[in-house]
Amino acid sequence: MDVCAGGSISVGATSITFTNHHTVACKITSCELPGFPPIPPDVVVPAKVGSQPGTKTVPLNPPPTVKGDYEYTPDCCDKETNPVIKVQ
Repeated sequence: MDVCAGGSISVGATSITFTNHHTVACKITSCELPGFPPIPPDVVVPAKVGSQPGTKTVPLNPPPTVKGDYEYTPDCCDKETNPVIKVQ
């Protein structure tokens, strides 16, 4: 899931893999999704290296059980609104 665009996961997913296409590391400084690791500390998605995006797999414990949109805050994106994790 692009760290700046958000995306979808299924009910019962046990992790999310974020990708970062920026040349700087991206910190997720808040997340509304139940089961997301506690913040602080920030979740850091590494910067891309060459043409390879940085990736970070985040465990979800417990896995999500309720469908919906859950906002999160990445610090590297130039957007007016925060992206969402859509549980479906």
